[in-house]
Amino acid sequence: MSALELAAAQRAFARVAIALEGSDPVDSAALSARLRDDRGIPAHDRMQVYAHGYFERIHGVLRDDFPALHAALGDAAFGDLARLYLLAHPPRRFSLRFVGEQLPAFLAGPVAEFFRSRWPFAADLAALEWAIVDLFDAPDSPVLTRESLAGVAPERWGGLRFRLTRAERVLVLDWPVTELREAWAADRAAPALERRAMRVLVYRRVEEVRHRSLSALEARALELVRAGGDFASICGRLAEEIGAGAAAQAVQLLERWLSDHLLSALSAAAPTGS
Repeated sequence: MSALELAAAQRAFARVAIALEGSDPVDSAALSARLRDDRGIPAHDRMQVYAHGYFERIHGVLRDDFPALHAALGDAAFGDLARLYLLAHPPRRFSLRFVGEQLPAFLAGPVAEFFRSRWPFAADLAALEWAIVDLFDAPDSPVLTRESLAGVAPERWGGLRFRLTRAERVLVLDWPVTELREAWAADRAAPALERRAMRVLVYRRVEEVRHRSLSALEARALELVRAGGDFASICGRLAEEIGAGAAAQAVQLLERWLSDHLLSALSAAAPTGS
């Protein structure tokens, strides 16, 4: 077999294997002509082993990346979802790390309407679980410490600007799917959900990805940090919301962000007085 013939056979093999439940009959027939029966197993049946194995490997990765979604849907429905998703979004990279990247958007789209009608929270749960997967190996950032703030002169605090680490994300969700993820993690029965908008902070602290709900107040404060607002503007926004006690609330939020390892550094433009 020449190099060109080998390349053509490899492409045909890939097309048949990736087709999952069916393949182009021309490709299948042409490939079968190049394969031989072995130990009493017809060439076509040998090919199906690879087609089945292709799906099972990716199906297993999706189960691992979306365990609470798998538990909520059940094995059969999750398998159907995986097949439909892979037909619409076959892997485009060599690594399976990104195979589930499009699942949240797919579940929110028209093709997955059947799943949304039965599990209306599915897209939100997939978004939460993908964020957990994605942030696990997000790039590292230096973590801002309390000690590094100790050298800031009091008169310069108002001008401080903070940078967030690259391992955090705020999700705006329509369903409290954190309850499903927590039930799965604790091996408890999944609770019944009622639609309720929420914001969820997903972040990595050391080597553990965590998540927690955000109050509207904290969410707006984090938006200001992300937009480059200084500490004075954060205090000012809090004062508009809660009036007296805004500065104390800002300090409490800063303490929590430091504890959660959300802050990477002070802005280069912020003098430290050191």
